[in-house]
Amino acid sequence: MRDTAKGRRLFFISALFMVLLNFPVLSIFSSGATVSGVPVLYLYITAVWLLCIGAIGFYINRQDPRKQKK
Repeated sequence: MRDTAKGRRLFFISALFMVLLNFPVLSIFSSGATVSGVPVLYLYITAVWLLCIGAIGFYINRQDPRKQKK
């Protein structure tokens, strides 16, 4: 039961990040603006990618509060 719930949540996280890295959202950051000489689009893609890895890693390694010893 826990594995299916975990799988559903991981699928939701993955789907959310697929939407964030898809065309309509990317076109918002596709302007010619730069931050310290780096295009905003590159910064956005890098930030979302790192956030995706961090969120999935955090969720995978998270301890179940019911399994912790008191």
